[in-house]
Amino acid sequence: MKKFVIVAIVLVVFLALTTYGDANNGFSVANGAEIKKIDISIACAETTQALVAAVVPVMAKKGYNVTYQTFANNVNTLVAVNDGSMDALMLVHKPFMQIFNNRNKGDLVMIDPHMFAVGMGLFSERYSSIDNLPEKASIAIMNDSMNMDRGLRILEDAGLISIDPSKKTATLIDISKNPKHFKFVEMDQTQTVRSLQDMDAAIAFFSHMKNANKDFNTYLIRDNRTDQYPQGVIVKAENVQAQWAHDLVKAFRSESIRAFAYEHYGGLYEYFD
Repeated sequence: MKKFVIVAIVLVVFLALTTYGDANNGFSVANGAEIKKIDISIACAETTQALVAAVVPVMAKKGYNVTYQTFANNVNTLVAVNDGSMDALMLVHKPFMQIFNNRNKGDLVMIDPHMFAVGMGLFSERYSSIDNLPEKASIAIMNDSMNMDRGLRILEDAGLISIDPSKKTATLIDISKNPKHFKFVEMDQTQTVRSLQDMDAAIAFFSHMKNANKDFNTYLIRDNRTDQYPQGVIVKAENVQAQWAHDLVKAFRSESIRAFAYEHYGGLYEYFD
């Protein structure tokens, strides 16, 4: 009798524990059945808010309750997912995420397949071509290392500057040739578009131009390496295999969301396939 009671207690404890399961993988187990994680929170920014909002009803049809929070700072979205405050984010490109991981011992992963890229270009409200940029022109450039490198590569590809070929990630001190003696002014990526009224030109994301109600197709030059800067759904490593995470990727890649993205953003998001 005593052995029977002990076995019964162990069985009850086991069932209680498995009912809770591992919330991080998107499922819990009860009586051998998997219980789907239905509440999903997404971190985004003003630039991606409409896109994320459009995904909410698509995920609702799959039985999910999706909420989102808009952050003013890109890094804060990464922090929120990394510390578990939010489940996923849709905002930054992969190299930006990787730098965050390296600097903060993060374990964030962008789930395959990646979805699209957002272009970056050199814009000006004073000059209509790069040939018209004057000597010592003031150019705003992003101050984070990855996007500074990307901006400098745009200028180098256009023949405006040369960069030390030994540098994998270039900064201003790595400019080896600057024939027109451009003066670069570092600032947060969200500020470069606003600086156009004061600067001769500025490196800016198409998304920030769009958000400022400016035509992102008016770039003087643009990047030609967008495949190196993919965007997609970012989660903690422990959630990479979660069904909810992959359902979220499918939702963002669905034809209805692609159609919405094209109509709302005017081709801002360049889907890979």
